[in-house]
Amino acid sequence: DWDWNAAVELMPKACISPSPGKTHHADTRLGGQMIKIGIDAHGVGGNSFALGNETYFLNLIRSLLEIDSENEYHVFTNDPEYVITQVGHPANLKLATFGIRSQWVQRPVSVPWYAHQKQLDVLHFPFVRPFFTNSRVVVTVHDVSYEVFPDMYRLSETLRMKALVPWSCRRADLIFTVSQYARQQIHDCYNVPMEKIVVTYNAADQMAASRGQVTPPSPFDIPKPYMLYCGLIQPRKNIVRMVEAFDVFKCRTGLPHKLVLAGKMGWHSNELERKLASLQHRDSIHFLGYIGNPIPLVPLMAGAEIFAFPSIFESFAIPVLEAQTMGVPALVAEGTCFPEIYGDSAYYCDPLSVNSIAAAMETLVKDCSLRAELSRRGTERTRRYSWRNSAQIALGAYKQLAAERRQIAALTAKDRMVQS
Repeated sequence: DWDWNAAVELMPKACISPSPGKTHHADTRLGGQMIKIGIDAHGVGGNSFALGNETYFLNLIRSLLEIDSENEYHVFTNDPEYVITQVGHPANLKLATFGIRSQWVQRPVSVPWYAHQKQLDVLHFPFVRPFFTNSRVVVTVHDVSYEVFPDMYRLSETLRMKALVPWSCRRADLIFTVSQYARQQIHDCYNVPMEKIVVTYNAADQMAASRGQVTPPSPFDIPKPYMLYCGLIQPRKNIVRMVEAFDVFKCRTGLPHKLVLAGKMGWHSNELERKLASLQHRDSIHFLGYIGNPIPLVPLMAGAEIFAFPSIFESFAIPVLEAQTMGVPALVAEGTCFPEIYGDSAYYCDPLSVNSIAAAMETLVKDCSLRAELSRRGTERTRRYSWRNSAQIALGAYKQLAAERRQIAALTAKDRMVQS
């Protein structure tokens, strides 16, 4: 079970920020001195699809700015207008854009040069760090699924991640990840010391504000009852088995349920198209595509009878927590991160068995009391995770790294004075 004190034990002992629930802006600086933090948010806004990495960085930045008004946050972005609409523009937020938008130029060249010019203490990147920088470096590695299931990714993506992420993890000063499961996987795959890996859990605060409000009508013409999946449509999400299981469920029960799939079509979707063409109840499966705006997503989630997410490999699975925030019972896969993150608040199936997924669908649909109990447990479970808590942990880590950097700089300056 996650709590603040347990999370603190997972990071090096230094400069820990105030615990959640305490408004405390005056003591966030390092020894009374402002620290400068750079965060690579090139994937936020623009043409992004609000995937896990973008959701993580956007909400982390927003929460850091809420808890810390003293230190400077230099956010590297290709879409500054979007960032401002999402997090505001407080005085300690410095938005940095570069003429060349490609991350393959920004990360190795533009960002290190900017960090040198501005004397940034810490730089925080998704997955891959730059080759050279004088700043301390944090990388967030959400998972190593490309190591465990390389066939579920494009070959080019697998090769790129396998070449750059292990090196980045070994060269980074700290690694952030989003669950204990992912932390152990990073350690096992790359032989990185466990004490170097800090868990900053995902959350669903972005949906919590909608719970209890009057739900607007859904813009989608989908008759109830329906099951819902939200997320990227790619092989490791197990969509092929899920639609086949839904077809089995329909044939067994004859119930009027629909299956709604909301998400961007990812790589290798041709297998899904072939499977759909062979299903008896293809007309009961609806594709809505990517929904970037939370306004239509809220009523869509709130109206679902079941949220189905039998993914083969996950490190957190934010959409499940978002559904639980809306009070929707969740069907998830056995294994990977699900027991750690969701415990007894979700209903489990064997993701490799079509019959197991179909049986779980049938059980949830026919058992109203079970759905009500899972809805209650799910709502309680969401309270364990908060972007604010993760921001507190991240800030504590930034302060520790900044202290180390300044200590080394002071010793170097002292040595130079002695030599001169």
